[in-house]
Amino acid sequence: MENYVIKKILSNNVVLVEKENQNYILVGKGIGFGKKKGIVLENPEIIDEKFISLKGLSENEYESFLSQVDPKIIELVEEIMVMVKNELGEGLNPNVHVGLIDHINFAIKRLTEGIEIVNPFLLETKLLYPAEYNLAEKAVSILKENLKIRIPEAEVGFLALHIYGGRGNKSKKEALESSKMMNTIISYTEKKLNIHIDKYSFDYKRFIMHLRGVIDRVLNHKTIENILLSKVKEELMIEFKVAYDVSKIIEKTLKVKIPESETGYIALHLHRLNSQRCK
Repeated sequence: MENYVIKKILSNNVVLVEKENQNYILVGKGIGFGKKKGIVLENPEIIDEKFISLKGLSENEYESFLSQVDPKIIELVEEIMVMVKNELGEGLNPNVHVGLIDHINFAIKRLTEGIEIVNPFLLETKLLYPAEYNLAEKAVSILKENLKIRIPEAEVGFLALHIYGGRGNKSKKEALESSKMMNTIISYTEKKLNIHIDKYSFDYKRFIMHLRGVIDRVLNHKTIENILLSKVKEELMIEFKVAYDVSKIIEKTLKVKIPESETGYIALHLHRLNSQRCK
C-alpha cells in the first residue's frame, strides 16, 4: 500500500508529501483541502498519478524551491505535462518537472515585473523543433488562459527546448546548443559571403531545414552520395570553402564527422543564397 504522509499544504490542490523517505509534490483537485501536516493519504484516487519527484534535492534545496514557487504554477505545469502526454502519446521524463516549474515561475515573475524576455535563437528553435514548438504554443495558451498575462513568443521558444529535453534521452542543453549553432552558422555565412539573410525569408528556412537534414542523416548514418561534388568543388570554390567551415562548426558542436558529399550539398545551398543578392 502506498502511504503518502503530508509534510506541507501548499494550496488546496497541491501538497508536499513523503513516501519511503522520498519527497513528492502531489497535485489533485481539493487534495489539500481540510488536511493537516502528518495526515496519511492511502492510495488517494484523487492524485491520478499527478506527482512530482523532488529526488536529488536536499531538504534545504526543496524548501527553498517551494518557498519561491507559486503553487498555481505547479498545477499549471501538471496540466501542461498531461497535455503533452496526450498529444505525443508518451510522457516526458519526470526529471523535467522541477526544471519546467522553476523556469515558468521565474518567467512569469519577470513578466509581471515588466522585464522583457529576449530569445535570440527563437527562429532557429522553431525550425529545428517544430513538434515541440507546437506543444510549447499550446502550453503558453494554458498559462495565458489561467494567469491572464501576456506571454511573448520568445517564451514559446524556451518552453519548446524544455519539452524537447524531456523526450527520451534528449536534453534541453543539446537543443539549445543546436539552436545557437545555427545562429552562429548564419552569422558566419553572412560575413564570409558578404550577404544579408532575411530570417523571415523562405531561403533562410530552406537553408536551416537543409542543415537539419544533414545532421539527421549523419547521426543516423544515412548520408547520400553527391555526384556533383567534383563540379561543385571546381566551380563553386568560394561557397565550398564556406561550406567546409560550416561543416567544421557542426562537427565541433555535435562531435560528429560531416562527409565531403554533404559539404558539397551545403555549398549548393550557399550558392543559392549568394545568388540572391545578384537579383
